[in-house]
Amino acid sequence: MFVLDAVGDVLLMRFAVPGEDGEFVFWITPGGEIEAEETPVEAARREVFEELGVELEVVGPLYEEENEFVHRGEMRANRDYFFRAECAREAPVLKGVTAEEIAVMREIRWWSVEEIEGSEERIFPVDLAARVRALRVADEAI
Repeated sequence: MFVLDAVGDVLLMRFAVPGEDGEFVFWITPGGEIEAEETPVEAARREVFEELGVELEVVGPLYEEENEFVHRGEMRANRDYFFRAECAREAPVLKGVTAEEIAVMREIRWWSVEEIEGSEERIFPVDLAARVRALRVADEAI
């Protein structure tokens, strides 16, 4: 989910996941798995509350993306649904629900498009800066 503040910065979460070759460290937008009998929008609302302790109105999905990643040693096919929400900068607090989740969640941070573009950090989705820039252009058109 793209969680944006009043100036258009996007909130990202830093994860450090243990692996055979050391920690895999990356920044990602808030979100998670869709549970049984849950719609993508319901999952988006629940996940942002569980991860950040905020209840937000979400818009979308704006787009969907299919990808694969390794989880617990096995390759998994994945479909991400991206939504948009707005939030005050001081509102989110990094939380988590399960012990496994809490163990890999390290921090949250607001990023500008320029910071994302200039960063050498691993950031997902890889085209995040372009997508946030497009959201800003859409906002200006309203």
